[in-house]
Amino acid sequence: MANNRLLDSGLPYPADWPPQAYYVPDRSITSEQVAGLRSLVDRNSAETALDQYIHQNQALLTRCLKYTTTGHHGSWVIPKQAIRPPEAGVAPGLIPDFIVGGKSSDGFAWYVVELKGSDASMFSDTDSRLTFSQVVNRGVCQLLEYIDYCASAQAYLRDTLRLTGFREPGGFLIVGRGAEFEHNTRRQQLKAAWNRRMGNAIEIRTWDGLLRDSQDWMEKYLTGSE
Repeated sequence: MANNRLLDSGLPYPADWPPQAYYVPDRSITSEQVAGLRSLVDRNSAETALDQYIHQNQALLTRCLKYTTTGHHGSWVIPKQAIRPPEAGVAPGLIPDFIVGGKSSDGFAWYVVELKGSDASMFSDTDSRLTFSQVVNRGVCQLLEYIDYCASAQAYLRDTLRLTGFREPGGFLIVGRGAEFEHNTRRQQLKAAWNRRMGNAIEIRTWDGLLRDSQDWMEKYLTGSE
C-alpha cells in the first residue's frame, strides 16, 4: 500500500509529527512534474535550473526514500533551511539544498540532500586513474559538513525546527546522467561500491535514477497498484 494515506483518512494531522507545512504526499507526483523534470534532464541542465524546479515540485524528492527503509507512513521535504547561522570572520552559514524525512513503523529518519547539475560528471579519468570529479568531491564534502553539524545540533533541530525524531541524518547527492556509466563497467562498479559501502551515510544517485523512480511511482499510483 502506498504511504501517506493520512489525507484520505479524515483524521487530524498528528501533533507529534513534523510541521504540516513540510508534509509532502509522495502520491502527489504528477505526470506533468515528471515530464518537466525529464525535459530539464534531457537538456543536461545545470544545478540552478534543477534546484529551482525541485523547489517548486518537492514531491519528486520523496523518491530518494526508495533507497531507504523509511517513508511508508509519511514524508516531509524542507527546502533551504539554515541549520547554522554564519559566524562573522569565522565560518559561513550552513544551508542544505533540502532536508527530507520519512516515517516508518520504526519511527522517523532524516536525510540531507545536495543537488548538482545533470551536466556534471561523476568521475574524472586522470593518468588512467578513476577519481571523483571536482563537482562530486565538493558535494560530498558539503554533505559531510552538514551531517556532522546536524549530529552536534540534533536537539536544536528536533526542538526548535520540530523535526520529530531527528538524529544524525544520512545524505543524498544527486548529480549527472546515467549515460556516463553505459558501456563503462569500471565506473559502474565504483559507483556501486561507493553506495554499497557508504550508502548508509551518503548515497550518490543520478538525475536519470530520480526521474525513473518518479515515473515508476507515478504510474503505479495511477494504476492503483500501490
